[in-house]
Amino acid sequence: METETMIEIRHAALVTNNDRDEVVRDATIQVKDGKIAYAGPGKDAPEFSAERVIDAHGNIVMPGFANMHTHVPMNLFRSYADDLDLMTWLNTRIFPAEDKLTKESAYWASMAAMCELAAAGVVAFNEMYFFVDSIARAARESGLRGVLSRAVVTPAPGVGERMLAESKELFEKYNGQGRLKVFLSPHAQYTVNNGMLEQIAQMAEELGTGVHMHVSETRGEHETCMKEQGMTPIELCRKTGLLGVPFYAAHCVWVSEHDMELMAEFGATVLSCPKSNLKLASGIAPLEKMMRKGVRVTLGTDGAASNNKLSMWEEMTYASFLQKGTTYDPKAMPAAQTLKLATRYGAEALGLDSGIVEAGKDADLVMIDTAGIRYTPDYDDVSLLVYAGSDADVCMTMVGGDVIYEDGKFAFADIGEVKAKLAEYAEIMKKI
Repeated sequence: METETMIEIRHAALVTNNDRDEVVRDATIQVKDGKIAYAGPGKDAPEFSAERVIDAHGNIVMPGFANMHTHVPMNLFRSYADDLDLMTWLNTRIFPAEDKLTKESAYWASMAAMCELAAAGVVAFNEMYFFVDSIARAARESGLRGVLSRAVVTPAPGVGERMLAESKELFEKYNGQGRLKVFLSPHAQYTVNNGMLEQIAQMAEELGTGVHMHVSETRGEHETCMKEQGMTPIELCRKTGLLGVPFYAAHCVWVSEHDMELMAEFGATVLSCPKSNLKLASGIAPLEKMMRKGVRVTLGTDGAASNNKLSMWEEMTYASFLQKGTTYDPKAMPAAQTLKLATRYGAEALGLDSGIVEAGKDADLVMIDTAGIRYTPDYDDVSLLVYAGSDADVCMTMVGGDVIYEDGKFAFADIGEVKAKLAEYAEIMKKI
């Protein structure tokens, strides 16, 4: 993709996402060498020799989303296994389908996900899967920021050790390369033995990286862990050392008060996926209670097979409304806080220098077309984004100053080719 090093966006409604939740009307944003050089009132903007000037015409400019829990090759499995509980879904449909994946099919499915993410305003994603080389290839071509991890399981002696060795090789190959980082990833406590959890914690500490894991997703997982281990999955993570490294816990639906206190104490990050948890009938995570206890909460979509969209817009709405409904408190998870869960808090958790639109930050920006009827009247732009916004409203996505998506067109992919490839590989899946 062509890189324009100096871009000026004029006449925007700027949602800064800063601590004061400032919204600036008729704002100018100046981007130089991938960074925000100026963001504020247009009348105060300094002289700027832009290579490209974008007239926002009053459209909203905001930070891009950080999708904190994904399985991007699973775009190939959208609508393949619906209306099932998690374990039935995994054991009877998903695991057999995954056996048919190849490097090429995983690449094209990942590229489809890159298109879906970019078109919905996502600038960074936190991935757990296998075929990491294929995912890395798609991520690099797309220009998105990606944190990749190879899921580790221990179904038989030696398998987990081989996967962990592969994880270390992937870390050495991709971590810090361009816009990529690499974490380690035990799949879940019910698929990984305690010894391997300890090895992963030790390796993460040695490499100085994070650990991304499914935790306390279902009632069955929680109850089985209590029965077999005598403790909750979070308590097991503490025992095995995982909470002692940067820890990213996906789901956390079935967590105790003590679990929340441990996560707050150790600085763990919760990656909540409200829609997936509802679709698989796993439950509703107590996000409001977690945040009140000091736990950092972020949002993700999970994979396209269990959501079935990669829409952070819908995750925001579901997350906020579910917390209001389950706590009987309309003030729970207000719009400004919910937007931060989907953007700033995720970026900060991943060590990215974005999530706020201000000078010095990476230019990871999204422009929202506000011409539609859902944006009129505009009493509160943040409320409109969280409670009325949609993927379809995104008209531009910029990562590090590079425009990767604009007005329905991708800078990195031929969407017709991507769809044709996915249809080709879907024919194989239909024969399983």
